[in-house]
Parts: sequence; structure tokens; C-alpha cells
Amino acid sequence: MGPCRSLVIVQVPPYPPTGGVALRNWQTLNLLKRQGEVAIFSIYKGPDLASQELVPQGFELAHYDIASPDRPWTEKVKNRLGFLRPDGYTYADWLYTANAAKALRQLIKTFQPTVVVFEELWLYPYLQVVKNHTCAVVLDNHNIEGNKEDYRLQRQTLRQIRHIEKNFVQRADQTWVCSAVDAAQIHQLYGPNHRVKVIPNGVQANFYQTAGQPNLPQGPHQLLFLGKFSYQPNEEAALILINEIYPTLKQRYPDSQLWLVGRDPTVAMGTAAMVHRDIHITGLVPDVRPYLKSASVMAVPLRQGGGTRLKILEAFASYCPVVSTPKGAEGLKTEDNHHLCVAETAEQIIEKIEVLWQNQTLAKQIAENAYDLFIKTYSWAAVEQSMSSAVAELDKR
Repeated sequence: MGPCRSLVIVQVPPYPPTGGVALRNWQTLNLLKRQGEVAIFSIYKGPDLASQELVPQGFELAHYDIASPDRPWTEKVKNRLGFLRPDGYTYADWLYTANAAKALRQLIKTFQPTVVVFEELWLYPYLQVVKNHTCAVVLDNHNIEGNKEDYRLQRQTLRQIRHIEKNFVQRADQTWVCSAVDAAQIHQLYGPNHRVKVIPNGVQANFYQTAGQPNLPQGPHQLLFLGKFSYQPNEEAALILINEIYPTLKQRYPDSQLWLVGRDPTVAMGTAAMVHRDIHITGLVPDVRPYLKSASVMAVPLRQGGGTRLKILEAFASYCPVVSTPKGAEGLKTEDNHHLCVAETAEQIIEKIEVLWQNQTLAKQIAENAYDLFIKTYSWAAVEQSMSSAVAELDKR
């Protein structure tokens, strides 16, 4: 295949890397850049990175604003009738327009990639555009979207998602997933004969060694949760913290504070912050490091979700001890009471948090163990080997 030239298609802004999706994309972009030249084709609502003066160095950029008014009426009708098609799914249909496909074809013609990486399943409508060329195709599947019976999806919607995911996995030269758990789910849902590669989530170690800005008040009882709160599992986790976990901790530790950091906070979260002055709702922040540095515990009471939680890896990289449900820690090669504390119920989570708050020596040791695991397994330096091996196999296809 020759020198690697990678085109990465994204449907969220990849820079600055705030939030799990952007962090995964940013990792992929930077590790591919170590293999050769990289171009980014972005498809989302809003202006491109260049116009916002947010250009990451070393990448060729092309963008299509999906909010552009030139979408043909035929596409609008097709999208509204998507429920009638086995491969119809509202969000994926909304992301597709013929003009964006034309722009993508032009970029492929000029950049001539050897590998095209689709970041997330929802870019499926553009698969045929890429398959008309000779480049290798990779689906970077952040979550196994068909494994969502507990997301309260309608049966028809779940069938459509599984139809799309199965088709994409079958037609891609490789599917990248975050963990062995996700790889097993792919094989369980769609059969064993697929080229699935585990590319773990990771973050850049050096970035988390400084505190960033602003400087936040330090305290022994600062509880933190990071997330995009329009994502249902994060919304549910935030409500568990607000309604079931924090009230008990506040009663026992009057100086305790709860920080819910991330975009799209809900009305219920805002109401809780108005009633309780020590519940802080930040909305989107440009830098999560100050919050990680000031927190005494990252609590992750997730009941749903897929992939592996980058919020936990960010805490590991920041020496912030973590208390998580088994679902929150799923897919990570962690040991309970060594790298983090695992608890199922709200009462058990409270108990684990109290143990860490009361035993600073233990909290420090767990944070150090977690950091060591992060460096060896989930730093970019560790993940690079997995990606380079996967790309090398594409060269032999």
C-alpha cells in the first residue's frame, strides 16, 4: 500500500478535545499522524476549525456545515421516511447530504488516502462514497451501538441500528473497538468472521501533568463527575449523584462539594444547583484539568453505556482516585481496591468514597497504582503499538 496517508472523517469537532468522542478522535488523529500524512473531513453543524482559529497543527482540513441551507427537498423527504428503510436512522440520515458526499469525493481525489477512518457508526451513509475508491476502510466504533437494549430504544430503531452496524462491520477492512469486551460483543451480535482490532482509549500523559486554568479551591471532600449530559447514561449518573449519593455525603461532611462538569446540563441539574449552593454545574469548559486536580474523588455511578470511559482515564492521568460502578469500569484492565474502587449501589458508592476520604494514604496509593496502569496501558505511547500493528495489517490486505 506504500506510505500511509490517512483520511479521518469526523462528525464532532475534533479540537480542542473536550468530551469522550473528541478525545478518542484526537488520539486517532495524532497516532495516525505518526504513521504518515493525515487529513480531516468534518461533517457537523457549525463553522470549521479554521474559521474559529482552532486549527490543530499538521493536519489538512476540509469541512462541510451540515446546517447549510442547500439540502435538496428530496433528501428531506427521504430522511422523514427513514423509519421505512432497514438502514434508516434519523441521526445518520441527517448527517448525509449529496453536497457533503461530493466534497468528500473531491478530497479523496486530491489527497489520495490509503486509509479512510470513519469515526463512529453514524457516518455510515458515506461508506459507499469511500468504497468506490481503492483505499482501505476502517470503522472506529467508539461504542457497540447495537448492544443497547437497556437504552429504552424502540424495537424498530434498534433493528435499524443493528442493520447499519452489521453492514458497516462486514464491509470495512477493519473495525476498531475500545476493549476486548466490545470485540466480544461485535462477534456475539454479528458473527465471528470480522476483522476486529482492539485499539484502547487513551489520553496524552504530558497534558495532565499541569493543573491548567483556572485555579479552583482545594478541599478534602470535592466530588467530581465529567460528562456530556445530553448522553442518557451520563444524565442518569448525574441524577444518582444529586439525589442518592451527595445528600448523604453532605450530611456527614458539611464542607463537601459536588462538581458536574460538561456540556448540555439538564434542567434538573440546574435546579439542583440553584437549591444547593455546593452543587456546581459548569457546562462546557475549555479545560478539565483544573477540576481533576481539585477533586478528591471522581465518582462514576454509570448504569449504562458502552466503550471504555475516558473520564476514568483522565482521572488516572491526573492522580485523582476513582470510585465507579462495574459498568463504569467495564473494559478497563483494572483491579478493585488497587487501581480504583468498584461499588454497585449508591450506598456502596458512598461507603467507598468515605473510605478514601478517611484514609488519605490509601487514596494516594490507589491513585499512584492507577497512574502506573495508565502509563503502561492507556497512554498514547502504550496505545500506539496497537494502532501501528492494525495499520500494518491493512498494508497486507
